[in-house]
Amino acid sequence: MTRLLVLFVLPLPLLAQGPEIQWDSWALSSLLVIGLVVLLGALVRKLRLPSVLGGSRQLKVVATLAVGHRERLMVVQVGEEQWLLGVTPQQISGLGKLERPLVPEQAGKLLAGRTDAKS
Repeated sequence: MTRLLVLFVLPLPLLAQGPEIQWDSWALSSLLVIGLVVLLGALVRKLRLPSVLGGSRQLKVVATLAVGHRERLMVVQVGEEQWLLGVTPQQISGLGKLERPLVPEQAGKLLAGRTDAKS
């Protein structure tokens, strides 16, 4: 009962007031946290950290070529061997092993030549 009496005696504006917020400090802190999140995201993407943590270093995509709207040819390096794969939304088909492995620079030149021939 005394608590109710105290509530009625105290003016309502005193009860409604909260701590004062320093908006400049709040904005600076928020920008710092958002900037840190963006920076860490870019760093993880640049370092390809997920592939390092959970991926295999024995498997690498050497080159890709779009042959349709959603179909691709991919050259994948597995250990020392390179395989040509056909990739569609429904399946991945092994088309064969390459007799002469592609060097990544060669793959870039082959793809560049393919896009020039299309234009």
